[in-house]
Amino acid sequence: MSIGGAAIRIRPLLLGVLATSFSAGAYAQSSVTLYGIADAGLEFLTGAPNAQGKASHLLREESGGVKSSRIGFKGAEDLGGGLKAIFQLEGGVDITKGKSLQSGRLFGRQAYVGLSSRYGALTFGRQRVPMYDFSVRYDPLDYNIYGLKQTDGQFTGRADNSVKYRGSVGPVSYEALYSTGYDATIPNGGQVPGEFKVGREIGAAVQYASGPFSAMVTYDLRNGTSIATQSGKEQHLAAAAMYKIGKAKAYLGYRWLSSTLPLDSSTQGHANEFWTGLEYRVTVPLSIAGAVFYTDITSASQRPIYLAATAKYALSKSTTLYTEVGYVKNSNGSNLGLNGYDTDIVAGHNQTGVMLGVIHYF
Repeated sequence: MSIGGAAIRIRPLLLGVLATSFSAGAYAQSSVTLYGIADAGLEFLTGAPNAQGKASHLLREESGGVKSSRIGFKGAEDLGGGLKAIFQLEGGVDITKGKSLQSGRLFGRQAYVGLSSRYGALTFGRQRVPMYDFSVRYDPLDYNIYGLKQTDGQFTGRADNSVKYRGSVGPVSYEALYSTGYDATIPNGGQVPGEFKVGREIGAAVQYASGPFSAMVTYDLRNGTSIATQSGKEQHLAAAAMYKIGKAKAYLGYRWLSSTLPLDSSTQGHANEFWTGLEYRVTVPLSIAGAVFYTDITSASQRPIYLAATAKYALSKSTTLYTEVGYVKNSNGSNLGLNGYDTDIVAGHNQTGVMLGVIHYF
């Protein structure tokens, strides 16, 4: 009886503990979301280097034709008074090989934690730079595998060891970032005691959006990743606008680049880029887009021209079929390929590409 009596007395205690736990969880109102994108297709390219380095044709399966494949977690906890704790962990995946992207980082796309309120959000970790966050909205091709992001790596720039603030007031949104070492995979690219410029990155952006019109300006500065090059600067300034007319969206943009850092085969000293394009919603499931990107690399007297078009057909809210075509005309030995500078292209050769694929959001 005593054992049974003890059991009877313990049950109310356990129920009380559980009730308190559920009550605390309900008050905190925490939430965690698992999400991802799976995107793959077949790509055909001309002008790709063969084993002897000569221009040849390439047929392959490629990951991320429309959006880079990824898997992630994001969450928030209501701390009361409009204040929330937020976090996001997101890793890029090469779906054709099942391996991590972004130099093998587990959460290479984004990994941050911070606080948000009606005054904005302050976050810490590996994060997208403002040039990425704001420019993505002004690519007529929606940052597909062919398009704006391939003409300059900083259009998809991310920074390790960064603190970022973002907010908005009415039709104006803004963002600022500071990194003490934007790429921790580079020797001395993280933080070096006493050398505060090594690997430093500073970025800012502002956007105005009202009705059918929106426009943005963004600036990005990176210092060298060694003690010897820390005074060198790589600077980007981009401005773009978009106007919606019925089912169509028209885009216009400009990017200025200046670098005093040591150059490699895929780095430019000074360049100006201009782009324009149009996106059109033919029917509810079908959309098409086209764009032209012209770059004047003044430091090398090269002027590559990049043309691309896409068509997407939504089978559902989660699954879409797509096709992309692109053409690059290189100039004076320039090495711009449809997948970026010095990527799957023999310098000085033109390139044509076609990709067919499927993307699924979950």
